[in-house]
This record gives sequence, C-alpha cells and structure tokens, in this order.
Amino acid sequence: MKKLALLIVVLVVVWLGVNYVRTGQLSFMPTSLSAEEQHVRDLEGELKGVEDQMSQAGRTAGITGMDTTADVSALMVKKDKLQKELEEARKKLH
Repeated sequence: MKKLALLIVVLVVVWLGVNYVRTGQLSFMPTSLSAEEQHVRDLEGELKGVEDQMSQAGRTAGITGMDTTADVSALMVKKDKLQKELEEARKKLH
C-alpha cells in the first residue's frame, strides 16, 4: 500500500513538473494558451536567452581578457529587436 501511495505521489510530481516546463505555471490541469499568448511567452524566452548570452560574454571577457565587443553589440541589436516585437505582441494581446 505504501508503494502505491509513493508511486501516485511521484506521478503527480512528475505531471506538475512537465506542466511547469510546458506552460511556466505550476498547475495540475494547465490552461491552453492562445497563439498570441504563446508568441509573447516565446519572445520572453528568447529575450532571456539573449540576456544570458550577453552576461556570459561579459564573464568570458573578464576571465580571458578577450574582446567580445562585436558579439555583445550584435546581441544588443537582437535584444532591441526582440523588445520591440515583445512590446507589439503585448499590445495586440491586451
């Protein structure tokens, strides 16, 4: 009986984890997102990735002394573009 209860608890935790990875919300039965909402979430994820790459370039430059100016400037252009797209997508959403 204890093994069955433990199995159920593990399955619930796994289900919640999968839903959290998919939707970014901790819920048992996730709500479906509209195409616009999904687009906003995708843009937010891309923006976070670009910011992470920029901070990584800064750490690399600090540790190795390499010039990462060109890399960071290209990432800045991409970041500006993503921010504008995100703004427009949020306006369409509301």
